[in-house]
Amino acid sequence: MMRVRVPLVVIAAVFLAIATAHAGIELHKEHVFSARAGDTVVVDVSFHRVEVTAKPGDTVEVVVDIEVKGDGKSSQKYLEALKPKFLEEGNKLIIRSTRKNGFNWKSVSAKGLVTVRMPPGMNLIVDSSSGSAQISGDFGDAVVRFDASSGSLTVDGAMRELHSDTSSGSVKAAVNRPLDVFTADASSGSARLSGGAYKAAVDTSSGSANLTGLLGNANFDSSSGSITAQWDAIPAGAKVRAGASSGGITLRFPAGTVFAGSVDVSSGGINSDFPGFVREKDNLQFDGGPEAVDLEVDTSSGSVKLLAN
Repeated sequence: MMRVRVPLVVIAAVFLAIATAHAGIELHKEHVFSARAGDTVVVDVSFHRVEVTAKPGDTVEVVVDIEVKGDGKSSQKYLEALKPKFLEEGNKLIIRSTRKNGFNWKSVSAKGLVTVRMPPGMNLIVDSSSGSAQISGDFGDAVVRFDASSGSLTVDGAMRELHSDTSSGSVKAAVNRPLDVFTADASSGSARLSGGAYKAAVDTSSGSANLTGLLGNANFDSSSGSITAQWDAIPAGAKVRAGASSGGITLRFPAGTVFAGSVDVSSGGINSDFPGFVREKDNLQFDGGPEAVDLEVDTSSGSVKLLAN
């Protein structure tokens, strides 16, 4: 039998061609906006991780890094589609890097990072298809919004309002001073807040809620997950609503809080440190008058605890 010998240089060339075809290509872009108090920074991205830090100054500094791996031509086309745009539209400063329809994105893999440094007093919107965000620092009187189909939000800092809306992802916020408003809406994911808020609303289809340091009105709704909330103080006449289809509810209030309203459970027990009237084993009534905290709690399957701090 005749043996065919392939020169090593040919083999090496073949492997080099394969490696080159699938090697990563990178893009690095930097941009600086002039900052104006009250304007809104909008980060509109696909899969990128977003990191935003508050920094005193008169500019918004942006860095975008993207790496794409896959077939050479496909990678280049993909990277071209993701090339960031820096736009100014009215009072919005926009950083945009999004995928376009009509291309086979499965032939490549990509990762991206958007880093923003912005001064306090400017609002922030992060709109992501499937990427997480980390927000750090004191943003002053800013309103911060995070909207993602699949991605989580981590916050460590301060702002006036914080809003999160995710289809699949959690929010974990630690604030240095109480928020005026905190809202979290998640189809699948948990919500956690420490540091407090004067007004809070959490709605989760599948996930737990855990909030501490609250100071006023609150509304919690969970289809499948527990609800835990704690108040440092609560004014007379405040409204608290908590409902769960499947999950326990634990609410902690300052000792001596007076309530008007009721607690209902379909399957589970009721434990209260606050005096009320037991109508049935699964119903507890409070009649504290018009100046009392307006409380309504119900769960289909789970226990309810009203505890004093």
